Amino acid sequence: MEEGENILMSDIKMKSYRPFITENFFWDFPTHFNLKEVSEFLGMEIDPTTKYISNTAKTIMRNDGIYWFIQRKHHGEIVALISLSDVDLTKKNSALMVTFKDLTVAEKQEISQRLLVFLKDQIYLDTIEINQLDRIIQENFTNNGYNVANNNLLKRS
Repeated sequence: MEEGENILMSDIKMKSYRPFITENFFWDFPTHFNLKEVSEFLGMEIDPTTKYISNTAKTIMRNDGIYWFIQRKHHGEIVALISLSDVDLTKKNSALMVTFKDLTVAEKQEISQRLLVFLKDQIYLDTIEINQLDRIIQENFTNNGYNVANNNLLKRS
């Protein structure tokens, strides 16, 4: 955030950040996808998938996190899940998990760039807890103002 900006962290509402549309992908909340397709992507039965989708919706509405499934624009298949949990907008930190399925380096970079803009320039996170973050995403963050600390944190420099 630039000096003099008057954005209040309490004004940021996770439910407002959908859909995202990039050149090749459509990002939206789990509730906006076909249950069978989500179940197949997650590798879960229908009942646990339904519970998962319900829990993500509750988390988003409480402003505690955000979940997106990402699908290819022209093929419709789900190719990624981004989970941002334990969001604390006052302390500017969160935990991030990204799951990809059959994506090229260029496609991962496209997703990573949009994710970076969201975390850095839209919700202003300074510290991001990571666990086995894809190399492409981690490199994009470290090349754009974040440093790796303790192997499981990205800290904004």
